[in-house]
Amino acid sequence: MKTKHRSIAIVASFVLFVLLTAFTSLRERKAADALTGAWGFGNEDHKSVMIFSNNVFSVAEYSVKEKKFINSYGGTWHTEGNKLIRTIEWHSKDSTHVGANFYNDFRIKNNQLDLSIPNEKWERLDNGGPGALSGVWVITGNYTNDKVSKRGNPFYPRRTMKVLSGKYFHWIAYNVATRQFLNAGGGTYTTADNKYTENIEFFTKTPESIGKSLVFDYSFVDGDWRHKGQKSTGGAMDECWTKREVLEKK
Repeated sequence: MKTKHRSIAIVASFVLFVLLTAFTSLRERKAADALTGAWGFGNEDHKSVMIFSNNVFSVAEYSVKEKKFINSYGGTWHTEGNKLIRTIEWHSKDSTHVGANFYNDFRIKNNQLDLSIPNEKWERLDNGGPGALSGVWVITGNYTNDKVSKRGNPFYPRRTMKVLSGKYFHWIAYNVATRQFLNAGGGTYTTADNKYTENIEFFTKTPESIGKSLVFDYSFVDGDWRHKGQKSTGGAMDECWTKREVLEKK
């Protein structure tokens, strides 16, 4: 009889463990879904935009009025209860932050994100829609005469990545091995009729490109994003971008 009771207790404990794990996983998923998209605060003098997409986040600070880049940082993120944990992969102002974890309590209410950081009151800009390219992409190759040539190792050590919400985009180039920040750009975007339009709000390489609207052709080839058009500085481009999650599985 004791053996039977012990078996029942073991089974009950296992079922309870499974239920608690499932409940925790569901709660974490809901928290992640709530954060997904773009958030912003500030004004034309100092604007901050933060994008959460999949498990990657990106923050950009810039002055629209002065066409001036201020800062870019980001990396991976996840939640544990009401804690947001962000691990830094790049930081334009202070490379010593790379690899560090930052913990913040977070709360979302009435489309406002509170991270318990003074002077940061984030307003929701979008929830991951409606853009068709929402996600995290890494450049992996180029097309020549409609044939793609893939790079040997596009994920390490130098990484050029685009993080897109439903309306906002950031692109970042950085070196994973040396922690060096290289370049960044971003703004808003739209997708319609296989046309991808970027409205540039900041760009470290050529400030003269700020304010331009660039229209590209976009299509999906074997899951990759084919990005074709003219560079902001002139000249043709025909690039292949792959979802980061695909590269991380290799």
